[in-house]
Amino acid sequence: MTALLNDQGLDALVYPTANPYGTIGTNMRLSPNTGLPAVTVPMGQGTIDEGSTGGVNLEFLGRDFAEGSLLGLAYGFEQASQARTTPAAYGPLG
Repeated sequence: MTALLNDQGLDALVYPTANPYGTIGTNMRLSPNTGLPAVTVPMGQGTIDEGSTGGVNLEFLGRDFAEGSLLGLAYGFEQASQARTTPAAYGPLG
C-alpha cells in the first residue's frame, strides 16, 4: 500500500466502508491487514426507497506515522459534507 501511495503521489487512499443494507462493512480490511492508520467518517444514509436507512461511511487510509495529516483530511471531509446525522432511533444526547 505504501508503494501504491508513493507511485501515485497520494497522501491517502479513500474508499467506502459500510453497506446501508447491513451492519457489517466489507471493505474495512486494508488497515488491519497492512498496519497502516485509518479513520472512518460518515458520508450519507441509505433511504427507505433503497430498503435501508443505515449509514454509509468513507475510510481514509494513510501512511505510517502520518496520523495528523490523515485526521486533517477526515476532518475536512466532515466539515465540507456535513453528512453526520443523529440516528432516528435515538434522541439527542443531553
